[in-house]
Amino acid sequence: MKSAINFKRLTLIAIGLLLVSVSAFAQEAKIKEKDVPPAVIAAFKSAYPNATVRGYAKESEKGKTFYEIESKDGATMRDLLYNPDGTVAEIEETIAATDLPAEAHQIIKSKYPRGVVSRAEKVTEGNTIKYEVSIRNGKRRTGLVFDADGKLLKK
Repeated sequence: MKSAINFKRLTLIAIGLLLVSVSAFAQEAKIKEKDVPPAVIAAFKSAYPNATVRGYAKESEKGKTFYEIESKDGATMRDLLYNPDGTVAEIEETIAATDLPAEAHQIIKSKYPRGVVSRAEKVTEGNTIKYEVSIRNGKRRTGLVFDADGKLLKK
């Protein structure tokens, strides 16, 4: 009984430390459109005139401030991270699993033969492209990251 209570305490402490470390690395706060710099709004509307905005956020990462716009454009969900001057820092957009590089498909089939790709995203940061994939295998979910060529970067 006493060991179960100690285990629960340690678990809560570990979760608390994890939350503090994550919040120290990147802080995100939901905001309203009026709080987003006009340059960011203009850049978004120019690039994605038919998209519907789902939400806005202000993020701080490593001392830099970014503005995120979550949007939906047809069937594509897109999260855009902008610098305050309206330049794009990062784009995350959903893609069909069939749009993943061939090597990524091979890795997924070999490591997770019964797995189903439940979500695939193309992440563009500057000239760097990577793919983030969520695989469902029964009740178990696994996240994988691939480079532009489909090489596995991390699990």
